[in-house]
Amino acid sequence: MVLVVLSTLAGLLEGFLAHHEDSHTMAMHLAQSGTNWLVGSCLLWSFEIYFLPSRLGVAIRRMHFIGAIAVKSLLVVVTVIAVALFGRLVFQGLFDFGFFLEPAFYRIMAMVFIVIILLQTTTQIVRIVGGRAPVNFVLGRYYRPVRENTVFLFLDLAGSTALAEKLGDVGVQTMITNFFFDITEPIIEWEGEIHRYVGDQVVVTWPLATAPENLRAINCCFAIQDFVEKRKSVYAKKFGTVPEFRIGLHGGPVVISQVGDQKQEISYFGDTVNTAARIEQKCKELDEPLLISAELLAVTDLAGKYQAVSKGSYVLTGRRNATELFALARQSVSPEINGS
Repeated sequence: MVLVVLSTLAGLLEGFLAHHEDSHTMAMHLAQSGTNWLVGSCLLWSFEIYFLPSRLGVAIRRMHFIGAIAVKSLLVVVTVIAVALFGRLVFQGLFDFGFFLEPAFYRIMAMVFIVIILLQTTTQIVRIVGGRAPVNFVLGRYYRPVRENTVFLFLDLAGSTALAEKLGDVGVQTMITNFFFDITEPIIEWEGEIHRYVGDQVVVTWPLATAPENLRAINCCFAIQDFVEKRKSVYAKKFGTVPEFRIGLHGGPVVISQVGDQKQEISYFGDTVNTAARIEQKCKELDEPLLISAELLAVTDLAGKYQAVSKGSYVLTGRRNATELFALARQSVSPEINGS
């Protein structure tokens, strides 16, 4: 909504700065310009914010940087022409391409194109460095260390050494790249923030919030499983295997700080981070695909969707006290019994 409002104001400014013979012409031009920018910005920002991150936008997201910018730029041109036709029909009763002969059209096209290219480039960069990181850098939120409560999801591919022997270094990296791309969709759907990729591991975070909101991390885990299950035939055909993975979940207080100079990033420090990593490593020992700490489970509402089974308490590396771990599974539905 903010982007639409700003875009519409830009259209009104363009209309105001244009030269007109009388106040009536000025009013008409302001109305047409404002409406055009309102409709156009609704279309373009809806595409950018809703369509592109969805499953329908996968093809564009898979493109390299320049290709994605080119496709989006073409969309801008088509949208501007369509909106110009709409404006002439509504305000002038004309449905023709006469606006191609008007210098104002090319001035507007240049203005829109420059603004959109800058914004599209920015959004592409945001996709590379992460959704919230640029905002946090600009606002200086973590310029000095800050303590916050955070949920961590550590996901690690299983058997990566064997995969490297089977597929080769390039082959296994290609599979990891495809896998990380695919699981981004359920992570976005459940509002996770990808903190970083480390080899064949990805770290995802959420703010530790209310019990219903904390369920997002668990929902994300099972959404990833479902997504990979749906694409297993694609993986089997392309790589001769389907990736298997382990996930550790934990939440608690961390210290967040902006670190580095030439290459800066947001970094997390504290026992919570180390514990989440150790829980993921414990999955292999316990032969469980998904483990969650008792601390995080205690502040999460499973909403009747999942069942937690205790796997015992363990003294994880770096911790003094034992941590109870739970395996998670979907809640089994008992069949209805008719009669008494």
